[in-house]
Amino acid sequence: MGPDRAAAVLRTLDEHEVTVLVTEISALGSVQPDEVVSTMNRLSLELTAPSALPAPGKRFAKELLVKALGPERGAAIGAGLDVEQPFAWLADGDPEILAGALANEPPGALALALAHLDPTVGSRLMTALPEDVRLRTVARLAALGAVHPDTLRQVEDAMRSKVADLVATEMRPVSGPSLLAGLLTRAGRTTSKEVLGALAEADPELAERTRDAMFTFDDACALPPRTLQVLLRAIEGRQLALSLRGMPEDVVSRVLDNLSERAREAVNEERELLTDARQSDVTAARAALLATARALEEEGTITLTRDEAAA
Repeated sequence: MGPDRAAAVLRTLDEHEVTVLVTEISALGSVQPDEVVSTMNRLSLELTAPSALPAPGKRFAKELLVKALGPERGAAIGAGLDVEQPFAWLADGDPEILAGALANEPPGALALALAHLDPTVGSRLMTALPEDVRLRTVARLAALGAVHPDTLRQVEDAMRSKVADLVATEMRPVSGPSLLAGLLTRAGRTTSKEVLGALAEADPELAERTRDAMFTFDDACALPPRTLQVLLRAIEGRQLALSLRGMPEDVVSRVLDNLSERAREAVNEERELLTDARQSDVTAARAALLATARALEEEGTITLTRDEAAA
């Protein structure tokens, strides 16, 4: 919104609400598109977002405070933004990796860390902890009372000394299913089927995730016209309209061009009615379309292809 418009909104709030909001703004890091989607469904469906939106940061938050509360009061509250919150540095680490390194920490220490983390960050770390550790930690968390600042600092310093290297080291994200999907895509249909069959017996969920990575909704939209037409005839109009929400217009046009005139009009009517569609419904519609595509391939009706450049 920018500081001027945002300040106009903040002037309608009381001072406590302003302080809470700008503290969150100050601590806000990169925003993933799925987070935007979860909080603003209608806007997110029309938003063409990069992989991460730029963080406003402390400078913006301080400017916002001054504009909303005046130079003196705004500057006074803004000075508090420079004080790092206890355990805030844990937000820079991968929750899965941190959970493994902290699994042997006393439940009381873990409870203190979770109590001072942003709820979103804390929930990810808590979920990643081993079940037995998690249960003991949440029990201590529920029983927390007043904590002396010196005790808090000692616990934080001890924990930081053990996992600081993990937080400072930039980890390269790796997706096993995507890597396997890339290999199987190039290995040929027979080999892929054999590998996925064996994997499904050992780990059905992992096999399904690999299948999903091998053929995506984007791949479905890029199928050759005749194949795409057969697939689209098996898809109900509302489901197709839902699945196309948020897709680039050139992709939507390509899909609609492979429908009959009557079907195209019906889908467009559905699209106009789906202005408040939830992202979860869009995701489910795309998953159902892909399931139909795989079923048609299994029965020999169509052959699914994938753009090798994208693989």
